[in-house]
Amino acid sequence: MQSTFLEQGIFPGLTFTRKAHANFTDNYKRRIVDIFEYFPEIHNEIVYVGWIAPHGWARGCCVNAGADKPLKINLQPNETNFTIAHELTHLLQVRRKEELRIPSGEKACDLWTLTRLPVELIDDYPSYIGNSHQIRRHWITIKEEARQLAIQAIEVRKTKRRYIVWFEDEIKKLIIVRQETYRS
Repeated sequence: MQSTFLEQGIFPGLTFTRKAHANFTDNYKRRIVDIFEYFPEIHNEIVYVGWIAPHGWARGCCVNAGADKPLKINLQPNETNFTIAHELTHLLQVRRKEELRIPSGEKACDLWTLTRLPVELIDDYPSYIGNSHQIRRHWITIKEEARQLAIQAIEVRKTKRRYIVWFEDEIKKLIIVRQETYRS
């Protein structure tokens, strides 16, 4: 059923490898396609979605292909929307870096991922920026504000090179306010 709507050309270029097709549920494949919708810059590319064994440390990875090769991400089964979007953001870093002004690196990828998805689809905290026990503990209550701060951080980047540090500092301030609110 899942391959039918892909074959009909709704999302031309998004192709699940045989292992991914066999190991991912239809619901999970649908979520990947739904998240892919937020990445129109790569809809005209060939994007392969592969499978990673669920017992490894990597939740997802981007295969950094050259300009003339198809793009590929690999995911563990039933990964979060955030991880799916994070790996797709890496593809933007590969193919649209100059056009979109997305710098390389995991922290930049996390930041841009936060700005890509609507808040209701952000179902996990970033893995690389502001990664602390406190952010994980408070993520549900701060994710909407964190997304807004990520959008601001991209603007801050236009004038400050250390925009990620700025973002992480703002998140720390936000958490302190939350902690004080809980104590009151």
